[in-house]
Parts: sequence; structure tokens; C-alpha cells
Amino acid sequence: MRFANKHPRAGRKNHYIHPLRRITVDRPTHEQPLVLATNDLDSPASAIARRYKDRWGIELFFKWIKQHLKIKSFFGRSENAVRIQLLTALITYLLLAIYRKAQHYAGSLWILLAEVRATLFQRPTRETERYHRRKKAAAEFAARQMGLFV
Repeated sequence: MRFANKHPRAGRKNHYIHPLRRITVDRPTHEQPLVLATNDLDSPASAIARRYKDRWGIELFFKWIKQHLKIKSFFGRSENAVRIQLLTALITYLLLAIYRKAQHYAGSLWILLAEVRATLFQRPTRETERYHRRKKAAAEFAARQMGLFV
């Protein structure tokens, strides 16, 4: 099998000239089968379909990271800067997954990320203590003032 169009899409030339193999994958959850073109002429079709499925999972993982961990562009242009930013995103994802499992959180990672972002720098116990101290001080102040205005 070869590509039918030598000039697909707006006159761009297709430079790939080697033979291809067409594999049709039945998907029970979809109406139409998935058609793959591969240059691997020797591996069984099931192995190629499995590789494609694994690759698709990786693609979805990085799509999630780009969408939710806000990697729209890289901060630096060097290879090291890009690596650090990607590793930071991967570590964030891993920590979210660990926290989700440890807390038996039933919601999605997206909701968990939103909650963590909203409450990251809040300390509920400390804020509750401050609230109670302020309320107690206000009550003591009001009690002292009652004797002044008789």
C-alpha cells in the first residue's frame, strides 16, 4: 500500500515513498473501526494496535498536563529549561495522583487540582484559631465597655 495522494492538502508534496501496511482495528465501543497505516511490515497486527493504544494513552497524558498544569509555552529556550519545566509538571501530576489515592478522593484530578490551587496557602486550623481569638477579644472588649456607659 502507498499513499494515494502525492500532493495532499494545499499542494504539499508527500515525500514518503516506502511501502506501508494498512491495519483495521475493531473497536467495540465505537461505530467505525480505526484504520492505521504503518511501515512495520513484520509485526502482528495485534501488537501494532496495542502499541498505538499505549501511545494514545501517553498523548492523552501530555494533553492533560498541557491543559491543566498550564504549560502553554516554555519559560526558557534551552534544553535544560524545557526539561525542568516538564519535570516540574510531571512531579505535580504525580503528587496529585498520590494525594488522590491517599485521601480516597473520588473526584477527578482536574477538580482536585482546582481545590489544591484554591486552598494551597490556607491553613484551616490556624485561621480558625485566629477567628476564635478575635471573637473572644471582641467579646472581652464589649464586656469592659458595658460598665462605661451606664
